[in-house]
Amino acid sequence: MGKCHYTRAFTLLELLVVISVILLLVGFLLPALTRTKAASQTAKCTGQLRQVGIAMAGYAHDHSEFLPTAHDAIPWSSLDPAAWTRELFSYFQTTNLLSCPAFRGVYNNSLFNYFMGSRAAFVDAGGRAAAVQVSRIHFPSEYILSGDTNFAFQEDDADPDNYTQDTLFGSPSPVHRGRLNVLFADLHVQSFCRFDSNSMTYAYSQPGMAWDFP
Repeated sequence: MGKCHYTRAFTLLELLVVISVILLLVGFLLPALTRTKAASQTAKCTGQLRQVGIAMAGYAHDHSEFLPTAHDAIPWSSLDPAAWTRELFSYFQTTNLLSCPAFRGVYNNSLFNYFMGSRAAFVDAGGRAAAVQVSRIHFPSEYILSGDTNFAFQEDDADPDNYTQDTLFGSPSPVHRGRLNVLFADLHVQSFCRFDSNSMTYAYSQPGMAWDFP
């Protein structure tokens, strides 16, 4: 007859050691996974914002260098007036492009996470809603055309703008590792923690102008 073979079981101490090692590894891996996810969301947001810029450029080309006018709190269903995002719809064909994966759900669960950079047009019109005239932008590589909507607009507002509020840098970014994606009029996208007068402007013809100009 053959010998009996016995399988040695883990002792309670050994089991606790194994669990401790697993928890330690998880503790090391979770921050890395979180950073990877955040980086992926930021990259997706950057790509989407660039596509919004391309849609804006196409619209301006077809409408005598004017972009759609931003209004008040306008839902997507409104046709008169229509939200600027809806005016651009034929140029990007999907509303998913307007929803940043990081900002989505941060402010009132809004799905419209990019704004129309109309501050210059608003000031030029004497404090009234107005369309951005792209041909009047003297510094396209610095003019803030759009960016992350870092502001609590109404949940159904499909028409975010920066007329009367600093939609971008009015408060610290809660996502993107404390940074905000900015779309400039030359269609490049760059991220910043705060307003940089050496790199950006809200005015048509003056470099370095902060949101609260003149």
